[in-house]
This record gives sequence, C-alpha cells and structure tokens, in this order.
Amino acid sequence: MTNAPPSASKPDIGQALSAVYEAFACVPPATIEGCPCCIATRGIDVLLTTPLRQIPGRALRRYVSGAFLTVGDTRDFRYLLPRILEVSVRESEDANDPEIVLGKLALADWRSWSREEQRVIEDLVDAWFEQRLARDLAEAAEGWLTCEVEQILCGAARAGMSLQPWLLRLSESDAAPVLADLRERFPKRLSSFWKYAPAGLSELATIVTIGRA
Repeated sequence: MTNAPPSASKPDIGQALSAVYEAFACVPPATIEGCPCCIATRGIDVLLTTPLRQIPGRALRRYVSGAFLTVGDTRDFRYLLPRILEVSVRESEDANDPEIVLGKLALADWRSWSREEQRVIEDLVDAWFEQRLARDLAEAAEGWLTCEVEQILCGAARAGMSLQPWLLRLSESDAAPVLADLRERFPKRLSSFWKYAPAGLSELATIVTIGRA
C-alpha cells in the first residue's frame, strides 16, 4: 500500500478487479473440505463446477460465511477470492458484508502471500473505499448518509491493514460529512465487527477525537 491517500491516484475498481483475477488465476481445486453437514448444505458442488466468474452470489455467500470455520481452507479460498471480491464490490444482493469478506483474509494468512498478491488486494480495497466514499458523499448532499465507508474501514482493519491512508483521505475537506458522521456515532454506534479489530479501532479513534490520522 502506498503512503499517499487513495484519492491521489483515483483507483479504478474495474482495473483493480481485473488485476485480482489475473494474480489469483488457477485451476479449481478438486475438492473443498469441511464438516459433512456444512458441505452438504452449502452448495459446494456449484463452486467447483461453475466457471469462476459465473458462480452465483448466493452460493458464495454460504461458503464465505463458513470459510475457515466449518468449511474450506486457503487453497479453495484463494481460488474463489476474485469472484468473492467481485460479488461484494458489485453489491449483489447475496454478497457478504465487507467486514466479513475482508476479515477472512486474516484467517487465510494473506500477509504470507506474495507481494504482488498482497498489492492487488490492497489496490482493490483502495478502489472499493473510494467507491463507497463517493456514494456516501452523494447521499450526504441529499441530506442523508449511511456511511458505507465504515464497512470498508472495519473490514480492512479486520484484515490487519493500516487504516492511515484512508483516514488521511477522510481528513480532506470534501470528505467532511463522512468524518462528521463517524465522529457522531463513535464509539457506541459503530459496526459490531470493530470488536474484532482493536488496532484499527484505535486508529479510527485518533482521527475522530483528535482530528488527524
């Protein structure tokens, strides 16, 4: 991840997704292991027999919810990761929340992966953050705000990423409505997933209480 705020490079989410697909391109695994009851109910056969880019979000949702807990391992997670991220970024109605999807990276020990693999994931999260920030700001201009940026921040924190580049972005003047919303809701009305990312929550606390990352 670069030291510059994500906004500096205006990351393109389509290009970032393509880079993830390229970096993780591989043949599907022969099997996906897991507890028998979960394998039977999570549509595993669909994940292995459907072309990767055509796997439906519903099948991925069931897999992701149990990944590394009751079903799957790093091998199949890496194979499915590009499509998991695409479904999440494109916001299929069956997509898992960003906090869950990005949190699975830590369980996969992704910081042990190649530098290029880590980089394309970081670049995608940059683009995803900017996508959600743009929408949050558009909502704020209409007089309401869901602050979807928080989901990306929380997910990235769960993955063990430093939040500093994105917090610096929130320090910029045009992002003021989003930062103001985070300050208003901190700490009791934030995502419940922050309890699994204390280091990230500490970083967030710095900007909402002191005003700088």
